[in-house]
Amino acid sequence: MPGRPSRPPRSSRPPRGSRPLRPSPNPAGAHFLTDQRLIAQLVRASGAGAGDLVFDLGAGYGALTGPLVRAGARVIAIELDPGLAERLRRRFSGEPLVGVVEADLRKVPLPRRPFHVVASPPFALTTLLCRRLLGDQSVRLTGAELILEWGAARWLSSRQPRDPETARWAARYEMRLVRRVPADSFSPPPRSDAAYLRIRPRA
Repeated sequence: MPGRPSRPPRSSRPPRGSRPLRPSPNPAGAHFLTDQRLIAQLVRASGAGAGDLVFDLGAGYGALTGPLVRAGARVIAIELDPGLAERLRRRFSGEPLVGVVEADLRKVPLPRRPFHVVASPPFALTTLLCRRLLGDQSVRLTGAELILEWGAARWLSSRQPRDPETARWAARYEMRLVRRVPADSFSPPPRSDAAYLRIRPRA
């Protein structure tokens, strides 16, 4: 998105041990990341700090947005569900570093300045999201920490790209499967385990 959004962004999932928050109605297929150690690992690995622009795509309850802001980053939280987006606006209403954007992550304009992504997006949108982030040469992605479905992370990080499109992504970006993420790291848990995928531009 050229420039900044007119409204502040959103966030991700309910921190483990916190009072449960539930959108109304619950977004279909939503699995909210609750593993605090994993969340801390994602934020730390991103290197996000003062002056950095970070997108939280599918921000949910703000489980990732909050720690990213505490690290000093400017966070754009993208959330499609109106109930979740409103909760995010209330939660971060006094935080100038957060912008909540109620929008579809498949369509929201991406910045023309360098930015990082730290997100646990809906598993069903993995391919479409990768096309936006990795396939568009005008997108200045400095890196991404993504929580994806286990099988998707495996084929994305494979040394043998499964098709020409994936091969083009692999030519531009290094994609490394960092570790498996157990299903009980989410609320509600998905049917299968997830994975932490790290993406960095190739030299």
